Amino acid sequence: MSLSKPPPPEESFEGTLVGGKYLVGNLVGCGGMGTVWAGRHVNLGTLVAIKFIRPQFAERVDARRRFEIEARAAASVKSVHAVQVYDFGVSDRGIPYIVMEFLEGESLAETVQRVGPIAPHEVAKIIAQACKALSKAHKAGIVHRDLKPDNVFLATNVENAESDLPYTVKLVDFGIAKIVDAPEGQSGMSGPTQAGSVIGTPNFMSPEQLTVGGAPDPLTDVWSLGATVFSAMIGRIPFEGEVLGDIVLKVCTGSIPVPSKLNPQLPAGFDAWFARACARERDKRFQTVEELSESLLRVCNISEAGVETATLSEDRVQYAIKPKISPEDLEALARQPAEGMSAKSALLAGIIVGVALMVGVIGFLAWRTSEPTPDLPAAPSATTTTK
Repeated sequence: MSLSKPPPPEESFEGTLVGGKYLVGNLVGCGGMGTVWAGRHVNLGTLVAIKFIRPQFAERVDARRRFEIEARAAASVKSVHAVQVYDFGVSDRGIPYIVMEFLEGESLAETVQRVGPIAPHEVAKIIAQACKALSKAHKAGIVHRDLKPDNVFLATNVENAESDLPYTVKLVDFGIAKIVDAPEGQSGMSGPTQAGSVIGTPNFMSPEQLTVGGAPDPLTDVWSLGATVFSAMIGRIPFEGEVLGDIVLKVCTGSIPVPSKLNPQLPAGFDAWFARACARERDKRFQTVEELSESLLRVCNISEAGVETATLSEDRVQYAIKPKISPEDLEALARQPAEGMSAKSALLAGIIVGVALMVGVIGFLAWRTSEPTPDLPAAPSATTTTK
C-alpha cells in the first residue's frame, strides 16, 4: 500500500483502541478498499500493523468476506516468508480489522519504480524466498490468486539468516486467496469471486483466470510469478493494455514477449524460462513453484545444480550412443585406401583399427589364461588316513 491517496479525516482510526488491547497509531498505507495503521499492544508494547476495511465498504458482504479470507489464509501459512497475522475482529464502529506483524521496507514494485530493473541473481533469490511461503500455501490448499510485484514485500526489519539479501521477502495480501479444499459457501473460506467476474490484477493473471476456465489452482500462481519475474528484470509489465479487453487479448492470444529483446543482458536461458512459466498450455507450464524457483536459480547461475541455459524440453540436446562397429566394417575400413580420404579421416580410421586390434589381442590373452589346465594327479589330502 502507498500513501498517495490518504483517507479523509472521518476515516481516521488514530488514537482509538480496538479489540480492547491494540492502540492505533499513524497511517502507514492506503489502498482502494482498506487502510493500514501502525499500532501497539497496550500490555506487551509490541509494534503491530492494523488493517481496516474502509467504512464505505464495511457493509458489503463480499468485502467483509474478503477480509476474513485474508486473515485466515495468511494465518494458515506457517512461513517466515508470509506476513504473520495475530488477530482478527470487528471494531466498536463495526469495521472489520486484521492485526499483523509490522513490516518496514518496500514492495518489489516500489523497488523497481525507484531503481529500475533488478539484477537477475537478486530476482532469483527474491522469488526463491517467496516460493517457500507459496509452496506451504499450496500444500495447505491455498491459492494466492493475486501475485504481483506489489504483493512481494522486501522487509528490512525481519531477520533471515538463510539469505545474504539485506531484506526478507514477505508475501502479503491474501485478500482474494482461494481455499481450494473448502466447499463453496462454507465458513466464507472459498474465494470472493462469482461466476463471470474478474478479481485481481489482470496484467498478472493467467489466461484461465481471465476466461473463467475453472477453479484456480497452483498453476495460476505459477503464471503470475512468471509475470512478476519479468516485471522485476525488465522494469515493465509483460502484458500491458489501456482497458481490460486489450489486456485479455494479449494474455490469451497475443505473442508471448521475448525478454531478451527488451534487455539483451539477461541470462541466456531466461527467454525459455519465461516462455515456460507463462505457457498458455497448462501442461507445458512449471508444475510447481518449487520447480519454477529451482529452474530460475539455475538459469541465473546461483544453484548448486549448475547453470541451465534452456528450460524448454524441445531446446534440450539429445545424445544417442551409436551401435558398436562390426568386424566386417572394421575389415572393410582397414582395406580402404588412404587416398581420397582427408588426413583427419585417415587418422581417425587408423585409430579405430588400432584400438580394435588392441582389444582383440587383450581378448585373446584373456581367453588363453582362462583355458583349463591338463588334469594332474591329485595331492593327498591332509585328512586322508593310511591303512
